[in-house]
Amino acid sequence: MNLLFLLNSDFGVQKTIGARALPIAKEIVEQDKKLIVFCRDFNKKLINNYNLIKVVPFGRPIMRFLSGIPVYVSKSISTNEIKNFIFEFFLIRKLKKVDLNKVEIVHSWDFLPGVYKFVKSKNPKIKIIQDVAMAFPNVLENIKDKEEPWKGEKLKIPEYMKKAIRYIDVFVAPSEFVKESLINEGIGEKKIYVIPFGVDIERFKPLKNKNYGGKFKVAFVGAVNHRKGIKYLVKAWKELNLRNAELNLYGRVYPDVRKYLKNAGVYNIKIHGFVDISKELSKNSIYVFPSLLEGSSKSTYEALACGLPVITTFNSGSVVNDGKEGFIIPVQDAEAIKDKILFFYNNRKEIEKFGEKARELAEKYTWGVYAENINKAYENILG
Repeated sequence: MNLLFLLNSDFGVQKTIGARALPIAKEIVEQDKKLIVFCRDFNKKLINNYNLIKVVPFGRPIMRFLSGIPVYVSKSISTNEIKNFIFEFFLIRKLKKVDLNKVEIVHSWDFLPGVYKFVKSKNPKIKIIQDVAMAFPNVLENIKDKEEPWKGEKLKIPEYMKKAIRYIDVFVAPSEFVKESLINEGIGEKKIYVIPFGVDIERFKPLKNKNYGGKFKVAFVGAVNHRKGIKYLVKAWKELNLRNAELNLYGRVYPDVRKYLKNAGVYNIKIHGFVDISKELSKNSIYVFPSLLEGSSKSTYEALACGLPVITTFNSGSVVNDGKEGFIIPVQDAEAIKDKILFFYNNRKEIEKFGEKARELAEKYTWGVYAENINKAYENILG
């Protein structure tokens, strides 16, 4: 089997989409299959293990600059299409040097209509597999408050993605939530493989000799912004005003939610910014992640691996079973957040019980298992 990876990210670099591609590539190489990875950049330690081709000159600083525009300038300015156009322009140049008649599968992490058209024109038999890391916005139709989280944004997939869909043979979704959004877009269910993400269970572990009766600590990890539901978490926490308790926010605080955190210290809300989360997360009692739109939040896997009960939404795309490893709550519901936080605050023994089940579940979702499932999908797709 001959495969190409198309990745407008840094292959094998932590905290990037390229980190998720590495275990798949490792499994491919171990099975003596041939793989070429076309990427923005890569972990230099991997250069001798994989056939890595850097696509865009100065790709990392260019793409990071463009990614920062919607965050720091205006959310109404979407730069994804620009990033894709740049990547496609240089990628097609590279692909012209590849014998595509020998390629069976193209696995892409970005929607690249120009590249797909070129690839199919050279070899119509190639199977294009699209990794869909984030749910399409059509699932937000029933969201109550769209104005603040998505002010100025169009809640529709852009035209370049629609064009790309025409050429895609199979979609890989990390959750049922993402699958639902694909079906809403008119994609046939038979073309969708649901393969959850994984977690490093050696890096993320429960804290030994944990004092469940001590200070009650609630964790949130990720971009501290509207999409993650931070408004509702902070509202719930302030209204609870619990004694001997703290809310720990790990991640970058976005400008549009700073107003909710002005008096954070008064309510025992601690803003940590970027830290080594593998060392900090397990120190907490529970994990709350009330996101409005995800694919399959990796932080929920990490919390489970740390033995934390998880309170989250269906929209987070987690593998949490309601009432077993935590609770699934409605989006934009501060009352539901309060109710479930209070459950654990008032029943400390339940934290340990739920936490044990959380760790057991995480052990079923390692990156090795994820890679195996992706490679099984490759084999099924080729028949």
